[in-house]
Amino acid sequence: MNRTSCRDIFYLTKRKYGSALYISGRRANKNFAFLSPHLDFEERFLNINKLQKELTLRKVNMDAIELKQAWEFYKSISANRLALETRKHEIGLQVKELMDKTDKTSEDEQQFAKLLLQAKTVKEDVKAVREMQWDLDESIIVKLLKLPSELDERTPPEYPTILKHFGRLCDLPENDNKSHIEIGRTLDLLQYKNPMQYYLSNDAALFELGILNFAGKILADNEMIRIAGSDFSRSILVEGSGLDHEDFMDTFILQNDNESNTDFSDHVHLVGGASLPSMLALHAKQLIQSKFSPIKYYSIGRQYTPFPKGTTPFGLFTVCQASAVQIFLMMNDLECTTQFEKMLEVISDLYSNITDHYRVVMRPAPELRTCEKLRVSFELWSPFSKRYIEAGYISTHGKYLSKRLLIGYETAEDNEFSSIISGTILSVPRVLGCLLEQNSNKFIIPPKIVEQMPIHYTMDLA
Repeated sequence: MNRTSCRDIFYLTKRKYGSALYISGRRANKNFAFLSPHLDFEERFLNINKLQKELTLRKVNMDAIELKQAWEFYKSISANRLALETRKHEIGLQVKELMDKTDKTSEDEQQFAKLLLQAKTVKEDVKAVREMQWDLDESIIVKLLKLPSELDERTPPEYPTILKHFGRLCDLPENDNKSHIEIGRTLDLLQYKNPMQYYLSNDAALFELGILNFAGKILADNEMIRIAGSDFSRSILVEGSGLDHEDFMDTFILQNDNESNTDFSDHVHLVGGASLPSMLALHAKQLIQSKFSPIKYYSIGRQYTPFPKGTTPFGLFTVCQASAVQIFLMMNDLECTTQFEKMLEVISDLYSNITDHYRVVMRPAPELRTCEKLRVSFELWSPFSKRYIEAGYISTHGKYLSKRLLIGYETAEDNEFSSIISGTILSVPRVLGCLLEQNSNKFIIPPKIVEQMPIHYTMDLA
């Protein structure tokens, strides 16, 4: 199966953008603000010691006390601006009242002159404070938006926690221990050129179709709705998902060579239809009725991830484009734990039919992404590299994503932000690489996958 090269996609390496998620007043006349994120910094700074501890555990170089002081300063400037604008409005009313007065006294004339002078002074003060607040928007607020999600109390502080082992790990004899690249080439299943370009052929291509169909069947049987996500995403969704929309190592950024405005912060990113930004696009700035909760989606498609500079390619385990299965669930707080446990069971059922051995691991705080409160990985063993490979994962995000992108649900009393669970539960190249290494002489496809392959498939399972 052809893997179209991403080499023709141009992405920027030098840009001077601001936040695409939070548009400051200075840029408001040039950039359309689709939404303004809910700023919950007041809540985050209630327990400053806890916040600093979590930042330290994540190995995030931020000083919680300095951030709180910056936020307090920002609030004071905002309060000053509001007071000045209120005073400006009051003076305007007084001026109008005197102007409408038919028979003015000398005292009225003096008062009128005073008010005009005050109006001029207050107008200049408002302008100065507004400029200051715009500066703070582009420094303080943008920095505060980089605060990671609050950690789940179950997240290990330093080291991974193994939750489950399935099956028994069997090491191969040394003479049979070959890389999946070598095995794939020998069996005419894989042509690997580099992380940006590889080709699946024959049984490997059919395996890809079968395993995606099988994953979709399991999810559909568990009342999940299949959707078709967009391969492309705007910067606001990329930043809203916790990624750096300016970092060409986070996403592929498409550049329009005819674009004259080089300071424009809303670009198009190639992320793939089976990705978190693509899923978030469905509900950004939307309310749903609580009777429809929980909402459970899955998408089967591509994922595109730039190859980090300075790292060593590791075959199918580090490719930039992959067929994958992404899940996305929205619910209220009370349902979150129950839904997460249910999804763990569903994904475990999926992997139990794919491989004879895997393990389930809870990732520690330093390994979590910005948007994650908790992440659980499903890992397969790579005999050649003698280590476990993350083939899929599921994460909880709490209200981190919904507050940034205004995703909520209606209640009888008020509107609430949704809790979100998401994850790439299956990456085909990573699963394929591990399965190929289990037998250097023959690619043995699990029976459940064979059942979901095209009907003309006639492989001997013996």
